[in-house]
Amino acid sequence: RKTGAGKAVTGARMDQTRQRWPYLMVFSEAEQSEQTTVNDPASYGRDLTLSVAGMLRLPGTGDTYTIEDKMDVLAAEIETKLTQSALRISLDLVKSITLSSTSMEVILEDDGIDHAEIILSYRINYATQEGSPGTMI
Repeated sequence: RKTGAGKAVTGARMDQTRQRWPYLMVFSEAEQSEQTTVNDPASYGRDLTLSVAGMLRLPGTGDTYTIEDKMDVLAAEIETKLTQSALRISLDLVKSITLSSTSMEVILEDDGIDHAEIILSYRINYATQEGSPGTMI
């Protein structure tokens, strides 16, 4: 059973004005880097924290049990698709991808849309050269 969230992915943390539920937000939370060589130019090992947030609208019935099941299904769907081998198909210089945390929350809004959020955070390790932060080595 699929949630269908894979059809609507946005790369921004800001809520989109035209939301089609369910949907995913994919964004970078932070990045840490460490100089790994003293060569000129130096090399940097980088750990990027990438978050995949699945957004699910609550049914108007106030049923939070069904939405929790849907959150589990969506988390499993994301985790089975975002793997080492899948990432290396398009980014072969990535050294590793590690699921570092998963959080789930049901949000009941006073003036918004009641929804649930499942957030999977990944640590992605790669390397760059000094002066070329956008080019993996």
